[in-house]
Amino acid sequence: MRGVCAISLDTDKTFISSGILKGRFLNFLGETEIPASYEGGEVGSYLRQNLDVIDQRIKDSESVNSFKAEKIFLELPWHLVSKKEVEEIIPLRRAKRLTCGDISYAKRYLEDKFLGWDDFCIHNLVLNYELDGVNYVSPPLGAWAKRIKLRSYLLWVKDKIHKDTEDIFGNSDRNFSGFVASPISLFSSVFGKKEKLQVVVSLDFERSHFVVIGKNSFTFSKEFKFGLKNIIEAIAQRFMLDFSLAEEVFYRYISFKEIPYFKEVTLKNEQGYMNLSTQTLNSFVKDCIKGEIEIILKAIKEKVPDEDLSLIHI
Repeated sequence: MRGVCAISLDTDKTFISSGILKGRFLNFLGETEIPASYEGGEVGSYLRQNLDVIDQRIKDSESVNSFKAEKIFLELPWHLVSKKEVEEIIPLRRAKRLTCGDISYAKRYLEDKFLGWDDFCIHNLVLNYELDGVNYVSPPLGAWAKRIKLRSYLLWVKDKIHKDTEDIFGNSDRNFSGFVASPISLFSSVFGKKEKLQVVVSLDFERSHFVVIGKNSFTFSKEFKFGLKNIIEAIAQRFMLDFSLAEEVFYRYISFKEIPYFKEVTLKNEQGYMNLSTQTLNSFVKDCIKGEIEIILKAIKEKVPDEDLSLIHI
C-alpha cells in the first residue's frame, strides 16, 4: 500500500508519524518517537547525524503496517520559517476566463515579487481573491478578468535549507516531498471548516504557541517561553529531585484528567525517600501551569473578541 511519513523535530525528541493513502484521503497509522533532540542550528547537520535511526524507524513502521512510504515530509521548527502577509494586483496577458493555471501564475507572481532570490516558498496561502471590487474566498474559476488581486500569507525558508534536505534524503533513497511549517500542521491537525475564528494552542517541550484562523485571516503568535521542560523543572525544585527523575515522574504519573483513585509513589530525593500521592503531584502540576495558561489565554483574547471565538483546543 502507498503511504507517507512526516518527521517533526523538537528539543527533547523527534516524532515520526505515518499514514496510508486511500485516494484523496489519509488514514493515520500512528506515531513513534526517537530520543534525538533538535537543539537548533542547521537542519542538515541534524539530519545527517540522525537519518539512519529515522530511516530504520520508518522501515519498522513499513514492515509492521505493510506499506511503502512513498513521500517524506519534514515539519520545520517555528524559528526557521519566515512569514508575512502580502497583497498585489496581478495583470493577466489578456481578458479571459480564469483557470487553475491563471491562479498558479498569480501565486508565483506574488512569490517572485515579495521573496528574495535565495528564498524558497513552502506555503502560499491565499486569504482573499478580488475581481473588480468583488471578494472571493475560493478561486473564482470561470470568471472573466484582465487582472486579479490576491492577498496571501507567504511562509518560506532559505533555499539552502531546502536543497540540503533534498540531497540528504536523496542519498538515502527516500523521496523528500517538502516542508510543512509548524503553524500549518498544528492547525490542520485539529480544524477543518473555517466558518468562524478558531484557535489551537500547542504546548511543546520548551515553548508554546497558538494559531488563530478565520475566513480571511491568519494570526500566528510569537512563541511563549513556557513548555513541558518548565513543568518538569518545577517538579524537580518542589520535591528536591534531579531533572531526570522529575521527568520520569511527569511522564509516568501526571495526568490532566481526574485521578479516580488514591495511589502513592516512592521517590528518592536529596534527603532520602519520600512518599507522594498521585493526587498531590497532579494538583501541583495543575497549579503550576494555571498561571502560564492564563497568560496565553489573555494573549489570545487580545487578538480575538470573545463573541467571535468559536473554539479553543489546548
